[in-house]
Amino acid sequence: MKQPKMQFDHPTQTNASIFLQAVATGDAATVWAGLSRETRGLLEGLYAGHAGLALHRAAGAGETEGDARLVEIVAPLRESVIAALGGADLVGGYGVSGARLADRNTAYVLLLPDFGDERVVTESEWRPSHLIAFIHESRDWLVDLAKTAELSADAELPDLLGAIRR
Repeated sequence: MKQPKMQFDHPTQTNASIFLQAVATGDAATVWAGLSRETRGLLEGLYAGHAGLALHRAAGAGETEGDARLVEIVAPLRESVIAALGGADLVGGYGVSGARLADRNTAYVLLLPDFGDERVVTESEWRPSHLIAFIHESRDWLVDLAKTAELSADAELPDLLGAIRR
């Protein structure tokens, strides 16, 4: 893996914070809005399988305001993140690092536990931690389950989204 380019003022930093806050508070619509198309499709498929629905019945979740399915569809993702970070009350205690740009369409941020004062940290200060990967899609940086798993494995970090199961 080539060394990623570091960027201290990148939209993924804000997006990660918004995503984590939405996970912690159970705001399914905001979580859903921050996910890549592929990740949404995976969660819709998981929901359809669990609910015994045809895939086309689960597709298109979140297209209408107040879609009641969203809470159930994002539940496995929410549970995975909360469990990985030690509980909903601890999610707000994680700091978000500067963005690392893997390529022009892939970036990630590191989650830094017990962050404390804002500062540049060394590798030993943030391990063990997690990362959230984003892909650039539809003019926005969106959380991507597959890239998060791939980059977490490359960095030898636990996968924040890896415990998604039903």
